[in-house]
Amino acid sequence: MDSPPPARRDPAMDPPAAAALMDELVEEVLIRVPPDDPASLVRAALVCKRWCRHIAGASFRRRFRELHPRPPMLGYLYRRRDGTDFVPTSSFRPPHAVREGWRVLDARHGRVLVLDAAELYETMEMALIVWDPVTDDQQSLPIPQLQPFAWNAALLCATVGCDHLDCRGGPFLVIAVTTTGGTEFGGGPRHHNGCDGIVRRVHGALVGNAIYFNYEMSTKILEYDLGRQELSTINLPSAFHGWQIVLMEADDGVLGFATVQDSKLCLWAREAGVDRNVGWAQRRVIELDKLLPVPDYNRSASLDAYTIASAPFVVAVADGIDVIFLWTDDGLFSIHLKSSRVEKKKIGEFISDLGVVPYMSFCTPALGRLDR
Repeated sequence: MDSPPPARRDPAMDPPAAAALMDELVEEVLIRVPPDDPASLVRAALVCKRWCRHIAGASFRRRFRELHPRPPMLGYLYRRRDGTDFVPTSSFRPPHAVREGWRVLDARHGRVLVLDAAELYETMEMALIVWDPVTDDQQSLPIPQLQPFAWNAALLCATVGCDHLDCRGGPFLVIAVTTTGGTEFGGGPRHHNGCDGIVRRVHGALVGNAIYFNYEMSTKILEYDLGRQELSTINLPSAFHGWQIVLMEADDGVLGFATVQDSKLCLWAREAGVDRNVGWAQRRVIELDKLLPVPDYNRSASLDAYTIASAPFVVAVADGIDVIFLWTDDGLFSIHLKSSRVEKKKIGEFISDLGVVPYMSFCTPALGRLDR
């Protein structure tokens, strides 16, 4: 007589310890999903409610960000003639990628700062908007009186001691600077009499506890110390002007800049010399004609502003991930400094006020409705 078939095991009867072990194994796998692929986390969350609860939980988000210490570049914002577009470089897609009438100024810690140009044209009053591309939340800001074409602004996290792993919904600070001084939103104006140029409206650089801005035709950089709330200036190397460079954070956390000379991408940084005086040092030179279809314009630091539209030049730096954006006659390219990988980027027509702002943020999905 044949023995009866073995009874099927009910997963619901698994010992609690076994279920907990399985949950731990699943989480160990999911936190290793590449941070620039949030769509894979969404697909994993749809497998079952248990996985969904894991991915939607605060503990998972924290572990995910701790394992990946630098937020990925999810895309970049391109300032075109009549608005701003979000161009994805990952699986992330914002709810609204095309924004008419907006002019992107800055992006940091998961949020974007834009000028509402439509409001400016209609009422002649400037308005700033802080926008979260992931949640599509927007917040309009009161803005001080600024000269229409001689100012810039930066968006910062305002939480003291924040590690910036999950602060997109926390308090923020906007710093606005003009050629006559600077204003910290929520505080009084700070002035510096040494400002001798027009502030260039390009993405500023946050390095340590200071934010840095370019002047347009000056050989100086504007520094705003967040702790002391003081403005000062730093001299560039004598061969350079502010319109030729893009400020950045160097690998070792000091102020640096990127520029193009003679079809070469040059990276500079602030360093202390043997006499302990801090100056500039060129750290790296990359031959662009070996990477890009760059015409031989024999460009030098002495070229005037009218030539820059034809020669290759740096338009943005994605701090922390070593990616630099350059504009050439063939369009917009990104160069990954560690791998020398080059990618041609999607972009519209060239405009004189070209603006490219990288958007770097974690994007673990909000799945509150799915885990029930």
